[in-house]
Amino acid sequence: MSVTVAKYTFSAWLRKGIGNRITEPDNLGLGGGAVKERAHVPVDVMLNTTPVHKEFALIGPGDIIGLNPEMVVRTEPLNRITNFEPNYLPFIEFYDEDFLWRYTPARANGQRLRPWIALLVLEEGATEAESEFKYNPRGFPLPIVTVANADALPAPIETWAWGHVHINEGYDTPTDFEKFLRSLHEMDNPNADKIISRLICPRKLKAKTGYHAFVVPAFETGRRVGLQQDVSTIDAQQPSWTVGAAPIDFPVYYEWAFRTGENEDFESLVKLLQPRPMDPQVGIRDMDASQPGFGMTVGADIGKIPPPEKPQTILGLEGALKAPTTVSRPKESDIDTSKPFFAQLKLILNFPADVQDASDGDDDPVVSPPIYGENHALQHRIDPAGAGWLNFLNRDPRFRVPSGFGTSVIQKNQEDYVARAWEQVKKILAANRIIIRSVFAMETVRMIQTNFVQRLAPAEMLAVFSPVLKKVKGSPTTLFHQLTTSLVSPAALNSAMRRMIRPRGSYGKRLRAANSSFNHGALVQDLNSGRISAAPPKQVSDSVITDERIAEQLPNAHEPAWLQWILTHRLLLLILLLLLAVVIAIAGAWWLALIVAAAAVFGYFRTAEAERALEATKSLTDPNATLHDIENAPPQPNFAFVVTDPVTPISATSGTDIATTSFTTSASTDALRFNEVSMITRAAAGADSVEARNFRSAATLFNQRLAIEPSELQLVRFDITNAQTKVSDATRATIVFPQLVAKQVRFTFNPAWLLQPEHLVPAMAYPDFPDPMYEKLRDISSELFLPNLELVPPNTISLLVTNPEFIEAYMTGLNHEFGRELLWREYPTDQRGSYFRQFWDVKGIIADDSDLTPEKRAELADTYKDIVPIDTWISTSKLGTHRSPARPPGRQLVLLVRGELLKKYPNTIVYAQRAHIFRDEHGTPDPTKDPVIVEVKTEADMHAEILFPMFRAEVEPDIRFFGFDMKPEDAKGADNPQTATDDWGYYFIIQQVPGEPRFGMDIEFEPDDPNKVTWDDLSWDEFSSGLRFIDTSTPPVASFFNRLTSAERGQWGSHSADMASILYQRPVMIAVHAKEMLENLDLQPST
Repeated sequence: MSVTVAKYTFSAWLRKGIGNRITEPDNLGLGGGAVKERAHVPVDVMLNTTPVHKEFALIGPGDIIGLNPEMVVRTEPLNRITNFEPNYLPFIEFYDEDFLWRYTPARANGQRLRPWIALLVLEEGATEAESEFKYNPRGFPLPIVTVANADALPAPIETWAWGHVHINEGYDTPTDFEKFLRSLHEMDNPNADKIISRLICPRKLKAKTGYHAFVVPAFETGRRVGLQQDVSTIDAQQPSWTVGAAPIDFPVYYEWAFRTGENEDFESLVKLLQPRPMDPQVGIRDMDASQPGFGMTVGADIGKIPPPEKPQTILGLEGALKAPTTVSRPKESDIDTSKPFFAQLKLILNFPADVQDASDGDDDPVVSPPIYGENHALQHRIDPAGAGWLNFLNRDPRFRVPSGFGTSVIQKNQEDYVARAWEQVKKILAANRIIIRSVFAMETVRMIQTNFVQRLAPAEMLAVFSPVLKKVKGSPTTLFHQLTTSLVSPAALNSAMRRMIRPRGSYGKRLRAANSSFNHGALVQDLNSGRISAAPPKQVSDSVITDERIAEQLPNAHEPAWLQWILTHRLLLLILLLLLAVVIAIAGAWWLALIVAAAAVFGYFRTAEAERALEATKSLTDPNATLHDIENAPPQPNFAFVVTDPVTPISATSGTDIATTSFTTSASTDALRFNEVSMITRAAAGADSVEARNFRSAATLFNQRLAIEPSELQLVRFDITNAQTKVSDATRATIVFPQLVAKQVRFTFNPAWLLQPEHLVPAMAYPDFPDPMYEKLRDISSELFLPNLELVPPNTISLLVTNPEFIEAYMTGLNHEFGRELLWREYPTDQRGSYFRQFWDVKGIIADDSDLTPEKRAELADTYKDIVPIDTWISTSKLGTHRSPARPPGRQLVLLVRGELLKKYPNTIVYAQRAHIFRDEHGTPDPTKDPVIVEVKTEADMHAEILFPMFRAEVEPDIRFFGFDMKPEDAKGADNPQTATDDWGYYFIIQQVPGEPRFGMDIEFEPDDPNKVTWDDLSWDEFSSGLRFIDTSTPPVASFFNRLTSAERGQWGSHSADMASILYQRPVMIAVHAKEMLENLDLQPST
């Protein structure tokens, strides 16, 4: 999560393109202009060395008869809103940053330039006569609004002040801003979405009043053309209305309607909130326990209740929340378990278990008040004097009552919860069916393996399980692969072999007759030992003619090896003999040299024929020899491809010659006839034709494949014992079926747990309801949730603490009663599930889980549950101590806000931020001043300084609760901190959601700093009471205006960007230190 601070830039106007060359300045509606109808721009060019001057008219308001609604980015307020704050100003935003001034028929007058459109906001009356306007949406070419009241129109000479450019970035220097504006002209500009234009209506709105907003032409030419009137004689800069002119018709480019609410906004409502210490009576009320009922003869006198005097049986019933100073009545330390009430309660609650133990099981069950949580704790008796949460919850009426609230909630909503539980259990029931069938199959297979498979000899077992050998690894390869490289052929184990030699088969009987000890296993053992082998490969018949047999019949097939070597290397021998002749000649024996040379040459040519015959013989059996012949064969330019009777007619293509020749077997009419089609694609002279080249390539590849000789497989013995072990392990039923179930069934726990066969049992269904269960308690009565809530005054901000004992008692009652209801509905359950674990509402809490896996995200979500599963509660643990270990234990702080603020602005941001010692401008700490909060700039700062709510709740109509994982003493800080290292506590902050900009003024003048006034403090009461429109010529009253700096005073009426800056409403924030809500209070210790 990152922290960003919004910065905006306002510019008075922006123009692109040729409009910047308009020469006539904007007269701002104060006088007539020299140009009629449209603005003009001068163009000077040189034509054949002659200067030419020309005035071109530009498109202006008088040429516009419509506006594309998609140009509109946003309206404030939205259409049909009924509670718009009347102290804000309506406005409309356009995507194109120059749109407001694109058709203005003038250039800027300093920093002022009127938009070509205006925004009118007109009041709706109860009747048409009381309205300020009449609207005709069916006008042509545009809808028409008739303004009946001249006072409903702003000053026409100030329209320049209400249009500006908005940029969603801040710029420190004008140069940076100019660079940004230049970037807007680039292609694929990344800054295009950061800038818009905005048009504001300066009208002061009334509370609880309906209004209609209209975008209309601001110049008379635009108004007239929209009404289909002549504009040829109209001054281009003439405004579309004048002061006091009414009624007057306007064409409408865009419109929307809204209604204002009460005269209040976020700032005014947040200022109404007052920090108050909480009344100690909030969170506790009297409960008369003098007559408990159900046969008890004594009241619930369980301990000593201090003054003021009340009967000892008037107990303090607490709620889920209470004031930090609320005192329990009686305190836990004052409870006396020796009093008669506890003895009678123990007798009644334990009576069903006592009767069950004393009977033989035939008696009817007894009805008695429940022991809440007994099924989860697996304890069906309580001991009031004993330790542990079960005893503590069930002995004390103050906790049995919240459990009873939980019972009542279940009884009121049982149909909904049971239906949802059955919906959740569908997957569980399907999984149970898989488990039951798998267990049945597992036990069946296990018996077969025990009684039959384990009695087989190893070789026989392999024969039975031969189909699975391809799937079982024998380390490192599969058993089937090992079998193929062994003396045992896979055929010896396949089903065909088993059928052929089966003991009761005809062939098997003959084998046993010849050898009574013969069986399939013995056959495999003999094959593996090498005593017998499979039949050898079939030999080629002597009558079959093969290449090898032809080669053997050739004359030179039996030449001695030395002669074959000489014939193969005769060129080498020729060279050596010629070299020898040279040496002899050098030695002087010329005649001998001539004899040797002549003999060498003669022998070389004489043996050529024998060499060719030898190569022909080798080509029949040696593919490499054929490859040599193919590669060295001379080019075949006339090689053609011949097809006999082609199925598909062959058509000639570029460079290919096609020739067709017809043949017949005889002259008879019944003779067979066929055609031969030859194709040849000739290449360059002395080169292969394309067909020859293709044939040479194909023949080469074919003989290369023939030259590959398979390696001779070395067969080894097959490890039958290892194979038996591997197959036994791989097919063991208690391993295979749990693995199968683990793959088919999806549970929330680790599926590896199912790999133990004893864990293959039908799952008990455990529905989970994420509902915040405080809501059901609150819906019965808010007094059950928070007693004495009426003692909280309106517009209060204060602090409460959670009551974990109450919450756990209530949640135990919910789960206890729902378990009984499920049992009654024949739901598959052991009544020990924690179906409800969420008390508070945790929707919308701020948690960064974007980088987490689904499993880790589920674990994180589980930490936000308010209790851990009840069946995991340690029997000796105390009630109220069963929060997630990842969360702080004990009571947690809760911020209460009562008022209209969060009712009207429900998305308000609420958080706590650490306080620090005040430092002056020189950094010197001053402990006498109120502590401050520091600016949060980075994510690390946010984690160190800010705590967000971890849960929330609400009570209608106007109370909201925000829970924090902190204790009251942590929020309050040290009693008298003096140094920067001391604990300065926390501020609780309520902040308006930073979002889209809004413009207006405060309702009342209430400066944040009485000694300093800024434009942020400007309010409507700083103007005359009869103000209808903001007037740039009339600043606020002197009592306010003169307190501003001279630079600030100079902004008023300067240009539209300054007016936007003045009227911009910054998000409001209020910070209240915890001490203001816990002041002068003696905090009860957190547990």
